[in-house]
Amino acid sequence: MAGQDGGAVTVVRAVRVWPVAGQPAGLPEGLPDEIAAVAVAPAGPSWPEHRMRFAIEVVGDGVSGWHAPVGESVARLVVDTLADGLVGHDAAAPRKLVYRQRAGRHQHGAHARQAASAVELACWDLASRASGRTVPELLGGTVRVRVPAYASALGLDPAHPEAVKAAAWIAEQGFWGQKWPLTKELLRQGPRVVGRVLGVLREAAGEGRFMVDGLRRCRLDEALTLMPVLADLEVTFAEELLAPGGFAWAQVRSAGVRVPMAAGEHAVDEHEQTRLLAGGVVDVWQTDPGWSGGLARSLHTIEVAADLGMATFPHGDRLWAALALASACCRDKVPAVEWHLTLEPLRQQVFTEATVVESGMLPSAPGAGLTPPPVTTSPLPVWAVGS
Repeated sequence: MAGQDGGAVTVVRAVRVWPVAGQPAGLPEGLPDEIAAVAVAPAGPSWPEHRMRFAIEVVGDGVSGWHAPVGESVARLVVDTLADGLVGHDAAAPRKLVYRQRAGRHQHGAHARQAASAVELACWDLASRASGRTVPELLGGTVRVRVPAYASALGLDPAHPEAVKAAAWIAEQGFWGQKWPLTKELLRQGPRVVGRVLGVLREAAGEGRFMVDGLRRCRLDEALTLMPVLADLEVTFAEELLAPGGFAWAQVRSAGVRVPMAAGEHAVDEHEQTRLLAGGVVDVWQTDPGWSGGLARSLHTIEVAADLGMATFPHGDRLWAALALASACCRDKVPAVEWHLTLEPLRQQVFTEATVVESGMLPSAPGAGLTPPPVTTSPLPVWAVGS
């Protein structure tokens, strides 16, 4: 891809890391009353990776690609292990990134995969801005310009007396569905209480889809007793009642109660993704482009899941990347993406332009780039590699 002067505008000349604001404490402003009444303050500001956050910039000839936010450990891995090998790479060929030289011993695990994902996503952003084409177009073509969102109520207290109003509000807003957490307190009180609490919310959701997230909190005995309750609630899927793929997970799946089980967002390494997909372990696939290795790898697993008869629901942590994937795939492959009711407004504060849900739908992609540019907090980068 050449510029008007004949230069290769998508060749990476430098990698820079810029500071962005840490996650603010408390809930975002402007939450609807129904949501604010039952919301729990997010824990993010207490986590080191959320207190100090950074943006990754890959610099081409007169144009840059961005990815944000990342924590300090991930930013440091980008600089120490990936940046030297990234200089000279053609960002218009992001699938070749895996063949670039890497330094050091930290090549595997969650932080290493986040670092690799960050530079891959930044390269898609650069390629899009340089070409003037949207990322979905670069992925193969835009199938839809608006994408359904399902409401993640993981920041809400399902046992709060006002939670039923929140569930009704979500349904009224036109979301594809709503997902509620199985809190530690709920699990402690047993399946009857779980059924009673979630049953009220399920009724308030009306004809909308209803999901639950166990956040890996269940013991095997708890998960086994919960499955009939979830079946009675007709949940669309139960996400990570416990750690997927192990003995306990297999016991729950073989118990004879057919509740679709979802997992995948924490499967950071390729071999783990393949094991879960090809091993018949899950019924619903979830991918997080910020953890999985980036867009190319996520798109590959979406196609594999579709071949195996599974729908994919991209994780909402990297919303813009999830939207790019969804807009390049038909609704049978990716029915909806996750919109976290209390966290996503905070995540959007990192960018110069924030996206919002309208009638349960989100725009597929910005006009150029994968994301709007981030808001940096310093006139100089923290680290820089290359010219």
